[in-house]
Amino acid sequence: MKQKQISICGCGWLGLPLAKSFVESDFSVFGSKRSLVDAQALSNDGIYGISLSLPINIDTLSQSDIQATSAFFQFDVLIINVPPGRQPNSADLFKQNIQNLSYLAKQFGGKKIIFISTTSVYAGCDGEITEQTLPIPNTESGHAHVWAENWLREQWQDDLVVLRLSGLIGADRHPVKHIVKRFESTMQPLDHGLTPVNLIHQNDVISAIHSVVQNWPSQKVFHLAATTHPTRAEYYQEMAKRVDLLPPEFVLNGEQNKSINAKQSIKALNIELTHSDLMQSGPYQ
Repeated sequence: MKQKQISICGCGWLGLPLAKSFVESDFSVFGSKRSLVDAQALSNDGIYGISLSLPINIDTLSQSDIQATSAFFQFDVLIINVPPGRQPNSADLFKQNIQNLSYLAKQFGGKKIIFISTTSVYAGCDGEITEQTLPIPNTESGHAHVWAENWLREQWQDDLVVLRLSGLIGADRHPVKHIVKRFESTMQPLDHGLTPVNLIHQNDVISAIHSVVQNWPSQKVFHLAATTHPTRAEYYQEMAKRVDLLPPEFVLNGEQNKSINAKQSIKALNIELTHSDLMQSGPYQ
């Protein structure tokens, strides 16, 4: 039986361990990096690496690059994991890149797409956020993600699944150092101490993506967050103590009371979060 091909556009902090996990599960895995050297290094982990610098103009590629690009886009599932950059006009460039990837996928016969989006599309919302909550973005990035979700849906219909992620944490990534650094720069209490924390662990995201790939769901939009939502004050003060940093002080206020309720998504994906309780999981675990 032919191995199912997974192509991952963006083998960075999330994409690389995701690609490795699919290799371990006996999929044929293609991964992209912008640098040719970095793309070639993916082979060390059993990943077919390809150098992609978006947007891609097929007409300017060599024959060997066309063959490699064609192979990448002949996927069973493509995972698009390319957030907008921080440069000027980043939202417009992001939209062009999403369209470019979709056009090439159609041209070379790709089948299904998972688009990695963000819960920042709910930035203008308040209270408990469920899968039925309509997005209200209030940032350039949030608007760009909503646009990309809608545009891809028009192109791919039921062959698209959107996964909106809360703030990402993992064994080598946690916002506590940034929060403490901000506090230490002025030694003044930070704002929004009562705002709920919405985070999701890298391992739980990978489990969710595997679930989608293995059993393509009828539900087409999911969002992910840990099931607990401590306040910024209690969470970051406790996390700072656990890594021997100065606990930041907070003003006990909060402009928003937004919490991402992902219980329905978790149930539909048939997964159990390994880091469901944020206060039970220390930073960098």
